[in-house]
Amino acid sequence: MRIVQWNLSKSTQPMYGVKRYEDELYAEIKTQTEVKRIQRTSNTVLAWFSDYKSDKADIVHATCQVLAPIALFRKPKKFIVTVDDLLPIVYPSIGKKDISTRIQAMLIPNGLRKVDHIIAISEFTKSEIVRLLNINELKITVINLGVDRTKYHPMDKRECKRRMGLNPDEQHILVVASNSEHKRMDVVQKVFKNIREKQKDIKLIKIGYGDKLVGEGIINLGLVPEDKMAVLYNSADVYLNTTEYDGFCLPVLEAMSCGVPVVASKRCGMSEIVPHKLIDMEDVYYVEHFIEDILSCIGQFDNKAVERSKEFSWGRTAQETMEVYHGNI
Repeated sequence: MRIVQWNLSKSTQPMYGVKRYEDELYAEIKTQTEVKRIQRTSNTVLAWFSDYKSDKADIVHATCQVLAPIALFRKPKKFIVTVDDLLPIVYPSIGKKDISTRIQAMLIPNGLRKVDHIIAISEFTKSEIVRLLNINELKITVINLGVDRTKYHPMDKRECKRRMGLNPDEQHILVVASNSEHKRMDVVQKVFKNIREKQKDIKLIKIGYGDKLVGEGIINLGLVPEDKMAVLYNSADVYLNTTEYDGFCLPVLEAMSCGVPVVASKRCGMSEIVPHKLIDMEDVYYVEHFIEDILSCIGQFDNKAVERSKEFSWGRTAQETMEVYHGNI
């Protein structure tokens, strides 16, 4: 079986969610069978024609939905596409950065309807594909993402804080997110402002895509190098996730693998990952609930989270992906 993976990420890009999935999946798959990897060289739709070749493959696997529209112009023999989420449909403003991004977002639904099979990274994503695109659920297989527990594991918290230049005697809430609309940084700021009024020694660490939050007690670290992320997670006393729409939140899983307690929004399928501390953001008192749960667990070691994280591995992701490949020959 000849397999070609079409990746959305460039080889030179900093690490982010899709790239992590693509790197880990390729590394695991190539230990089991021959696979060729193609990464794009530009962000424009021209890359659909210049970069992505089928090379007479039995299976072509596009590892992000942004590449699904290629099926409308030259569909491979067997075309499988991984879908993270349908953000541009639910939040149209996200897909309006430039003309190329708008074209890609506009064509994704019809592209997905034409592919042979879809891999959804969560049950939530599968339900959204069925709900928004009216695609038969039998065409969709759910395969969760994984976590590298050799890298993301519990470490000495005080030492990690020192390594990150943080005060070991202070407590830190960690947020890993962009400032995009669906990440709800407005909720983060509201929750943190109220917490600071109760406890002045608590700080908020914000990283992600260079976007900053402004306010007393907020530490903006921008993009943190990949080799420091495990140290950063272990520096945190609680991980806060207010995202209201996401396919599968890798930072949440990575934080859990380090034993960091997670307080998260109940929306977007977080219940598929997080065993407890989920907040219903439709509740009129949801801000108060975030505050209460953060203060009740901050600084604790979450053994349940560590045990839950053991259920997710990149080896399992790859094995289940190989089963989809064999099922579509």
